[in-house]
Amino acid sequence: MENKRKVGAIAGATLLAVFAAGCSTGPDSSGGSNGGAASGKNEPVTLTMFNRVNAQIAVDNNPVLAEAGRLANVKLSLEAPPINNYNDKLQVLMASGDLPDLIYNWGGADSNMETWAKNGLLTPLDDKIAQYPNLTKNITKEMWEGVRSVNDGKIYIVPRTNIVNHWGYIINQTWLDKLNLKAPTTLDEFTNVCKAFAQNDPDGNGKADTYCLSFSNPTLGSNTIWNASYFLASAFSLPIVSGAKDTDGNYKIKEKMSGYIPFLTYLKKLNDEKLIDPEFLVNKIYVDQDKLNQNRVGINIAHQYTVMANLSKDKDSDKKYTYHAPLKDSRGIASDWVTQATWGGWMIPKSSKNVDEALKFLDWGNTAEANTLFQIGIKGLTYDSYDPATKSISRTADQTTKLVSTTSTYMTIANAIDGEPALIENADTPERMKIYKTQLDEAMKQVTVINVPVVRSPKILNLSKSIPDLMKKKDEQEMQFILGKISEQQFKDFLEKEWYPATADAEKEYIEYMNKLGK
Repeated sequence: MENKRKVGAIAGATLLAVFAAGCSTGPDSSGGSNGGAASGKNEPVTLTMFNRVNAQIAVDNNPVLAEAGRLANVKLSLEAPPINNYNDKLQVLMASGDLPDLIYNWGGADSNMETWAKNGLLTPLDDKIAQYPNLTKNITKEMWEGVRSVNDGKIYIVPRTNIVNHWGYIINQTWLDKLNLKAPTTLDEFTNVCKAFAQNDPDGNGKADTYCLSFSNPTLGSNTIWNASYFLASAFSLPIVSGAKDTDGNYKIKEKMSGYIPFLTYLKKLNDEKLIDPEFLVNKIYVDQDKLNQNRVGINIAHQYTVMANLSKDKDSDKKYTYHAPLKDSRGIASDWVTQATWGGWMIPKSSKNVDEALKFLDWGNTAEANTLFQIGIKGLTYDSYDPATKSISRTADQTTKLVSTTSTYMTIANAIDGEPALIENADTPERMKIYKTQLDEAMKQVTVINVPVVRSPKILNLSKSIPDLMKKKDEQEMQFILGKISEQQFKDFLEKEWYPATADAEKEYIEYMNKLGK
């Protein structure tokens, strides 16, 4: 495949010797067994992996991957295509017939996984999971049930546990301060800030070249607004995710919810007034964040870790940006729809000759030892001291630089152990940790948390496969309405005459599924 980045993670004694003086036998290993992977004397097996890793990571001769291979007693060969087109490369890989031992699927148990499983490409794991203590300890029963195939009820993917993300927004605080504004909490306040960001030259360059906000999406050709507007949809009491009720207490498909048309109408208003990034239709993933860092837009969707995580792209992120809760609706409620804390998952192809070895590696990956290694790196190389209880860490500037090119949360096998991360990414000073905690505490005071169950209603999940042309048309109709190319009545006519009839059976099954789930 083109644009490959590969590494043989057993780097040999020479590489490890470079760091030996500053390294213990491994990062702190409290909180979990390694499942026996590192204790055996057997010859390490070679495992090939396909993973979504951020571009700053240099995978060639990577010491963290080398240490992971040593601790887990494997030889790792990692292929990490550019993150911006990972999904495209994944589709090519799955169609190639030449599959590695472990494949990361960002969408988890999505329609792609269902198709690959149905086509016989994936290994069913139900009869094997119980053999691995860390997989059963760190991955909850609800997470396992949430990835069962809707086609045959089997498990084909190992969930990648994650921390709970509280989605709000990140805003350019320097722009707010310059314009004497406060971070918005209501839709009216948001509109005023949007106008100021787009019309009052917040970057001071004398040009009309800034916008309020932007969106992005992992793949072109799909509707960007549903990927990156949770915080704004909250103002319309409109959950972006399935599994949440409408304001009248009933389950509905999104297109029938009370806030659906008003939300799209508001986006149309932002577009009409040239307040929104005009390229939001074609932005691929993270382009919106790039534009934020380039002072082209002032607001993006964000969770509580974004400000600190963004330090790897902007060294002044903690001074320049702030994180805030989603907007309040007309009832004064800022809805925080919290879904199952997973971040995609790991698939093992049926063609792999190393199924058990791959599961052993994933089992080790669900320990504190593995999570600490992948999140904070190697003592003496990327940090001097670390306290897992307080998540306080001591690093030099040079070690921070090495960390950025060596590892990140994207490298983790499990991103949380017992729901907790090894650290708050880049909050590596008391001042930064205080900023992080203060902003999160303030946001959590404002929100109403709504825990949303995993939805495994087959027909809803398979709409993109059962009516792909109509799904595409619906996305196009939404965009045509936002762009002012069709009227509200024309859009509603499409919904009434085409969308609602085509999705009626799926909606009925979904409502019955959710009502039964709630009993």
